[in-house]
Amino acid sequence: MNLLADTPLTKNEYKKVTFLPFNVTLKICAGTSILDAIKDANLPVAASCGGKGTCGHCIVQILKGKYKANVSAALSESLFKKGYVLACKTGIIDDLVISLPKFQQLSIKTVIDIGISEKNKKYISGVHDFAPRIRKVEIKIPLPTLENNYSDLKRLQQKLSNEFDIKTLDCDYHVLKSLPDILRKNDGQITLILFKSDKSWNIIDIFPGKRKKKIYGIACDIGTTTLVVGLVDLEDGKLINTASGFNQQIKCGEDVISRINYAEKPERLLELNKLLIKTINDLIEKAIESLDISYTDIYVASFSGNTTMIHLFMNVEPRYIREEPYVPAMNKVPFILSGNLGLGINNAGRIHIAPLVGSYVGGDITSGLLCTPILTSKEKISLFIDIGTNGELVIGNKDWMVTCACSAGTAFEGGQIKFGMPAAAGAIESFKFTNGLNIKYNVIGESRPKGICGSGLIDFLAESFIHGYVERNGVINKNTVKDKYVQDETGKGIIIVNTKDCFWDRDLVIYENDIANLIRSKAAIYSACSLLLKNLGITFDNIDSFYIAGGFGKNINIENAIKIGLFPDVERGKYHYIGNTSFYGAYLILMSDKNKNMVDMASEKMTYIELNIEPGYMNEYSASLFLPHTNMKLFPSVENLLKQKQKL
Repeated sequence: MNLLADTPLTKNEYKKVTFLPFNVTLKICAGTSILDAIKDANLPVAASCGGKGTCGHCIVQILKGKYKANVSAALSESLFKKGYVLACKTGIIDDLVISLPKFQQLSIKTVIDIGISEKNKKYISGVHDFAPRIRKVEIKIPLPTLENNYSDLKRLQQKLSNEFDIKTLDCDYHVLKSLPDILRKNDGQITLILFKSDKSWNIIDIFPGKRKKKIYGIACDIGTTTLVVGLVDLEDGKLINTASGFNQQIKCGEDVISRINYAEKPERLLELNKLLIKTINDLIEKAIESLDISYTDIYVASFSGNTTMIHLFMNVEPRYIREEPYVPAMNKVPFILSGNLGLGINNAGRIHIAPLVGSYVGGDITSGLLCTPILTSKEKISLFIDIGTNGELVIGNKDWMVTCACSAGTAFEGGQIKFGMPAAAGAIESFKFTNGLNIKYNVIGESRPKGICGSGLIDFLAESFIHGYVERNGVINKNTVKDKYVQDETGKGIIIVNTKDCFWDRDLVIYENDIANLIRSKAAIYSACSLLLKNLGITFDNIDSFYIAGGFGKNINIENAIKIGLFPDVERGKYHYIGNTSFYGAYLILMSDKNKNMVDMASEKMTYIELNIEPGYMNEYSASLFLPHTNMKLFPSVENLLKQKQKL
């Protein structure tokens, strides 16, 4: 319910204000603006006009409670009626629940596409044999007698050895403590949950009688920007449900460097750790909420993520990752008790973390390699690229692998872009320009567009460059853009969607600064690939296949990615888009011990190149800061296309 501007405010009273999706609740003095309350909560908010109500960037949606809102030309009446207000022009007079639209829990499209397609399954190294480390065993143990007076644990060990060929057996303390009573409740009939560590089995839970409930595991990709959690049935290996959302650490910095800097104070390191654990636990709860499953039914978790995210997940000091000689605290992480981290699964559950390679190449890459042929192919050379906030790549095959990482920024994930967003409902995922700057686009969910995701941004940059609306240096050509050209307080831009067609009832614009961020991101990735190949003494033509991972959704246009200089100008049939490999790799590790062993061995073979100390990297990067590159000879198909356009 909204109240008119002349409604009096209650003074010296404090109201409870909750911000979603961060689930942050503060007591705020009545009369305070929502913008100031967001700042007090240390949450991310844009207000480029300084709170004057003219830019419209600080839009929020009030889901519950009364408020005092002033009308602004920057917000349409239709949105106002739906509870959207400008944070800078709205006063708090009641307990409120407020959603920050940019950070709403999104149904990210890549979650739908997390599985490896049937077409791509023939390429992967990982096996789909179902052989998890967790087993549920129903067994009857003979009760003790004067003749058979072995200890309870000894009789249990003998029975498991005889029936299941388990030779080495240990048990957790809480199991041993409850063992005598549980063994005698149902004439020795019990249910055990067993966990395999190397060649030894460990009893991690015990129940009297036959336990009908199933056991579960979770696979999780810890991304810098977004997280994906999958719930897995550990009795058949099926992926039951998934949930995804923004990493709540984003309020402390958008990239890994800013979060490392933020974590320099011990209390802030703990804050980042708790934000990440909370994000994961919220997603676990979301994944099981509609099912008859308790968090105590989840006994194992498989995690993958970049090196910084894993340090923050474990509450381990990350600062030395960015200080020379750029060394992480660990590479391989032993199994961890879930209770030690406060993870929302059974306290006796075990956590596996995919091995790290270097300061900026982590478990998201080692697990992701399972989704490529690199770990099993002996002859062909492949290039695996995972494009996220960091751009990480691996070149090689079963016998040798070289890897590095570059700071790509968040542009291809929708960050650093005025109207950028992840591949979710309302995002423009593809563009096509026709003569006269007639722009056609496709929107995820077929709704009115809210913003543009990574694949759409690639299409826009390629199409506007090829049609002459954007120069090679990223400058907008005002003369060719004509009536689509705009210049406002944000800068110079091209109107992509008119006000009447946009969800926000305002023009959706791509600005020159957005274009500059996209060019910097693509330059970081291409130059890292180029430098790595030069160090190996090979060229892009020597690569047999390119495997592309990232949060683009299925609609990344390889042709357009080449036009902007993100990928090299080679035979198009060599490219394969394989989706969220970090998540699927974590799932494969959960599925089978063979996959874990394969990833562990691969991490030891990989040679890590630290770009921070590579003298030639900045030269490669600078040369890539043009569309598609300063050296057009590297992109002959693009050069020919531009010549044809000039003739026309």
